[in-house]
Amino acid sequence: MKTIDSLRQEIDQVHKEMHALLARRRDLTMAIWEIKKEQNLPFFNAERENIIMADFVNLDGKQGQDPEFDTLLKGVMSSVLREYEKYLKSKHT
Repeated sequence: MKTIDSLRQEIDQVHKEMHALLARRRDLTMAIWEIKKEQNLPFFNAERENIIMADFVNLDGKQGQDPEFDTLLKGVMSSVLREYEKYLKSKHT
């Protein structure tokens, strides 16, 4: 049987992995931003953002089975997209 401490250690590991993934996403989005600047493309692409949101919620193929979790995922990804947008604008304006 798992203990609270062992489960918390697993959560801490998930946080480390999330940090690494968010840093990797930052690097990729910064590279895309540079290309967009060079090609005079708009920063924001509403169609792409809609695709990201829909895909993210359904990554496990279980969209609709837990509507509250779907809402949570949409909120998390929406927050991620907004925060990256603010970050990139602060770095490249």
